[in-house]
Amino acid sequence: MGADPVSVRKLAQQVKHLLPPPGGWRDWGRDITYLLAGSLLSAVAVNIFYVPVRLTMGGISGIVSIIFQLTGQGEFLPFGVLFGLLNIPLLLLGWRVIHLRFVWRSLVGTLAYSAMIDLTAPAMTEFFNTYLNRPLSNGAPDPLIFCLVGGVVYGVGLGLVFRGGYTTGGTDILAMVIQKKAAFLSIGQFLLVLDALIVMASAIAYRNQPEPGFLLALYSFIAMYITSKSIDVLLEGFEYCRTCYIISEKSDQIAARIIKELERGVTGLRGQGMYTGIDKKVLLCVLSRRQVPAVKKIVMDVDPAAFVFVQEAREVLGEGFGKHTLLG
Repeated sequence: MGADPVSVRKLAQQVKHLLPPPGGWRDWGRDITYLLAGSLLSAVAVNIFYVPVRLTMGGISGIVSIIFQLTGQGEFLPFGVLFGLLNIPLLLLGWRVIHLRFVWRSLVGTLAYSAMIDLTAPAMTEFFNTYLNRPLSNGAPDPLIFCLVGGVVYGVGLGLVFRGGYTTGGTDILAMVIQKKAAFLSIGQFLLVLDALIVMASAIAYRNQPEPGFLLALYSFIAMYITSKSIDVLLEGFEYCRTCYIISEKSDQIAARIIKELERGVTGLRGQGMYTGIDKKVLLCVLSRRQVPAVKKIVMDVDPAAFVFVQEAREVLGEGFGKHTLLG
């Protein structure tokens, strides 16, 4: 019985979208470089900082880490192979529910991540045993140092993978599928709960180990937090800008001074005081962190009764700030 022609055409169209567009090979090469560099750094974190001291990551990597530890650290299957096998059903589910193009990026990321961990494991294990496996006080390496440094290295590695437009598969796919079926649960909420359950499961799994399993779980939570912050820094940069809103009867004078003295653009928004019913002009200005005190001084000089509030802007694109670039 032959294949459905409609299904074949649909699959062919999806496969066509996987290829780089004409003239896009340079971007494709850049993305692959990010992927390989990120996978290498992730492998360094896993093989040197996580596995030797039984720290647990979130997601599928965390589940694999627990299985890997309980089965003799590779006597059953290598870490990368286990990771790839556990991802197969999730990739198939994502292909069916989401789209082949998304799953393709996850598949490539999963293969690169898995292969890099297994290929570098012997050399990195030797490095750990030679240079790092030294007792600091109680006969074992200090897990706190490993969770701090490992969290940063792992976060930078994953951030590079994401910057290249790839993912390492795993629970991200499951979260997107569940969110598609249950819109009331956000992807972030699902991943947070799942990661917490995985780390708590490690406390039970390692209860008979020399180091207390609960203590290792606490260290793992610290490493996960540092990882998430490292990813944010890599994707968004160190210098967060500030968004300043100013409500004043002398908004024109304030705007003129900001434009002249700080050389920053100011936008006037229409507003209305809901208590008084009076129309007001709300000034909106995006600043660097260092310029906030200068703006506050200008406002206080012109109108001490003005209402001002400043909030963090995690990413700003446009003239005077970042370039308009698309990642992935």
